[in-house]
Amino acid sequence: MKRTQLAILILLVVVLGAGAFVLVKRRTTSWASRTDYLPEKVVSLPINDVAQVTIQQPEIQVNLRKKGDTWVVVERADYPANFEMVSTLIRKTWELKPVQEVRVGPSQLGRLSLLPPGKGADSGTLVDFKNAEGKRLAALLFGKKYMRESNQSFAAGRNFPAGRYVMAEDGSHHVDLVSEPFQQIDGKPETWLDRGFVKIEKPTTIAVSGSSPAMNWKLEREQGSKEWKLADAQPQEHLDAAKANQLTNALNGISSFTDILTSDSKPESVGLDKPTTVTVTTEDGFNYVLRVGNPVEQSYALTVSASANLASARTPSKDEKPEDKTKLDKEFQTRHETLEKKLASEKKLEGRVFLVPKYGIEQLKKNRADLLATPTPAPTPSRSPVAKPKAK
Repeated sequence: MKRTQLAILILLVVVLGAGAFVLVKRRTTSWASRTDYLPEKVVSLPINDVAQVTIQQPEIQVNLRKKGDTWVVVERADYPANFEMVSTLIRKTWELKPVQEVRVGPSQLGRLSLLPPGKGADSGTLVDFKNAEGKRLAALLFGKKYMRESNQSFAAGRNFPAGRYVMAEDGSHHVDLVSEPFQQIDGKPETWLDRGFVKIEKPTTIAVSGSSPAMNWKLEREQGSKEWKLADAQPQEHLDAAKANQLTNALNGISSFTDILTSDSKPESVGLDKPTTVTVTTEDGFNYVLRVGNPVEQSYALTVSASANLASARTPSKDEKPEDKTKLDKEFQTRHETLEKKLASEKKLEGRVFLVPKYGIEQLKKNRADLLATPTPAPTPSRSPVAKPKAK
């Protein structure tokens, strides 16, 4: 190859390299400008002014409202909402930052499920934040979730939500991808309820009164004892200890609920006009009356009332040392205050119709005979073999 040709070849390589460098530089500069263009936050939300949140889905609407210091679920007759869920939604929206700008035209919004609710299958979820007077503070339309494949070995090949497409309702049609999937906004009204419920601890009596004499029974035990006894037991009635202990677990199963019926539900529609009544007393002096209606899907309708006879003072023991009195008095006072708060919380449940899981209720709605031990059959007397006559 001649020197002239070699020089031309080297010059071409240099020119092409310089061109590639300039192109990469331009792309880098363009990408950097797009990153710099991203706003600091998706929406500007005056977090301390939020007093109403409306979540509108294609077929479901949830209204959360602040009444005094308590958030309530309007669709459930202003029953208290889960404060942690509500405050988390408001805080995350206030903090929300975009991770990527998504440039799409109005005709492409449906592909990201960012059409307004009610516009068909491609509709999104509109979350509207308002102040106490009902004035909109900010609104955000949530679209499809951004899915990413898991990098965990136990979930290889599975996708999980790693973000969501959102669009501020300010008329700009500006779409962003955020790193928070906001899965809580997809729930029904009951998912926003405060789940605090009765907690029946250390029962000493359990009495059931049903629709027939066969369902009437009462179990009782001494304080601190684990042995249940059947009240008014007949000589031939022997309580099955294992079955009796299952009832304690059944009461634990009534420590949660699945939903609340609205105030316009009639008692006869869920069997509460002729309920099964469960009355329970505890070692701490609490008295519970549970009225159980009919099954509603996978739950039972139930109302609850609570009262308590709490000791106002501690009775010192005969051999109590003076140096122990202060400590024991303080422990008693702390426990007394805890029980008073528990009673006040459970009193607020009165007047509502709850739906509770079937398991605990079905264990309690048993006939008296179902609690008895299976009689052991008497042994069949053995017969002596008949002697064969001797041959003559």
